Amino acid sequence: MDFEARKFSKESYDKNDLYAKNKFSQFIIRKGHTIISIIEDYNHDLQTIKNNTKYFFELEVKTGYKFTNEDSFQFNTVSFLGRKKRLHEIKPFFYVIICRETEWAVMCYSENIYINDYIEHINIKTIHRNGNDELYRVPKNICTFFNLNQ
Repeated sequence: MDFEARKFSKESYDKNDLYAKNKFSQFIIRKGHTIISIIEDYNHDLQTIKNNTKYFFELEVKTGYKFTNEDSFQFNTVSFLGRKKRLHEIKPFFYVIICRETEWAVMCYSENIYINDYIEHINIKTIHRNGNDELYRVPKNICTFFNLNQ
């Protein structure tokens, strides 16, 4: 299957990449992590170290679906992009989706996302993307919801 909706959107990237990296970096530093890499290399968005353990993060920004905790998240599952599976195959990572309106986030470890039972093929029609795509719909109760300002 051809996934036309996976085409790079410079407009979306320009609007969200720096915001997500700055917002999440501030949060993760407060949690005791040290930033190793935040440079754009088309792999993981952010690498950190804490207690001699390396962590890898992929960041995404969503608008229009406000949430402030698991209960206010309006869906039973969290949708993670199939195109990010290539990063999991390089190195498992924490996938973080940031709600721009509330500055809350939902996070799941990639080993808990890229499971065949969670695959769904859909047709996307948004301002930035059009066509077939593959999502992984993960039950929200195995994800972690948190406030980026705490």
